[in-house]
Amino acid sequence: MPFYDLHCNDCEADSNIRATIAEKDENRIPCPQCGSTNMETLYISAPAYIKSTKDTAPSCPSGATCGNSGCRFAG
Repeated sequence: MPFYDLHCNDCEADSNIRATIAEKDENRIPCPQCGSTNMETLYISAPAYIKSTKDTAPSCPSGATCGNSGCRFAG
């Protein structure tokens, strides 16, 4: 069963609740604070990881044909 981040529109409580997909789709998940089923999904952003281009050495765009002789990209 998945977990859902939900917000109760009646008591304003935010909760992380484990429920079936059917319970979520049919709005049958009760608020743990007040018991209301007037819940909506919270969309929380996930952290993004961006790989820096400085972490890797540049590769020769003509490496297959130049043989790397005197190439500025040769290691």
